[in-house]
Amino acid sequence: MVWRVVTIILMMGLAACSSKPPPPIASPTATIPKPPPPRPDPPRSAPPSPVSPESLSGLSRDDARALLGRPASETVRAMGTIWHYRRGDCALSLVFYPEVESEVERVLSYEFEGGKDAGICFKRLRDAGGRNGK
Repeated sequence: MVWRVVTIILMMGLAACSSKPPPPIASPTATIPKPPPPRPDPPRSAPPSPVSPESLSGLSRDDARALLGRPASETVRAMGTIWHYRRGDCALSLVFYPEVESEVERVLSYEFEGGKDAGICFKRLRDAGGRNGK
C-alpha cells in the first residue's frame, strides 16, 4: 500500500513537471510617444538698411515722424510745411510739399545747420527720437 501511495505521488509530481508553465502575464506597456520634431528657427529679418541724410528726400510726414520723432516746431507756408528738429548744436529743417497727383506731403528738401557733419548730426537727431533740446 505504501508503494501505491509513493507511486501516485511520484506520478503526480512527474505530471506536474511535464505540463507547460502558464504564459507570463503581459505587463501593460504604455507606448511612449515620440517627441515632436524641433521647431524651425524663425526667419531672420534682413538687417536694417543704412539710413543716411539722403534718405530724407521723399519721406511722407508719417515716415519722417517714425524716423525722427515729433518736430520741435512746425512752420506752415502757403504750399508747404517746414518741420524743425534740434538736438544740441545740430539742427535740421525738413520742407514738405504736396505731391501733385496724390496730394500727400513729402520731403522735397532738407537743410542741416550748425556746421556739423550732416551724417553725425542726422544720427544724433535720429537717436534722440524727437526728444529735441540739449
